Amino acid sequence: MRLVRVLVSGLLLVAPLFSVQAENAPLDEAEGLFTARCAMCHQLPEPSMLKPKQWRLIIGTMQQRMQQANIPPLQVQEREMILNYLTARARQ
Repeated sequence: MRLVRVLVSGLLLVAPLFSVQAENAPLDEAEGLFTARCAMCHQLPEPSMLKPKQWRLIIGTMQQRMQQANIPPLQVQEREMILNYLTARARQ
């Protein structure tokens, strides 16, 4: 639990770095955000394993789990950046 608090604290310090508009953010920035936020709790999934619609559902579920674990949920811009990244690399 202490590790989660340390990771969350560190994330809060770097969060302003990702305050770019979601749809205009380069995919490498979005990938960095995906890595930073999602790898805090689990191994990163391969974006091509799901379709875009499935990723949207997964991100919604992860938001709920983050709240349950007292981890700050994704902000709207962060969520859209990550979804744009996953959608660009998703299975069609």
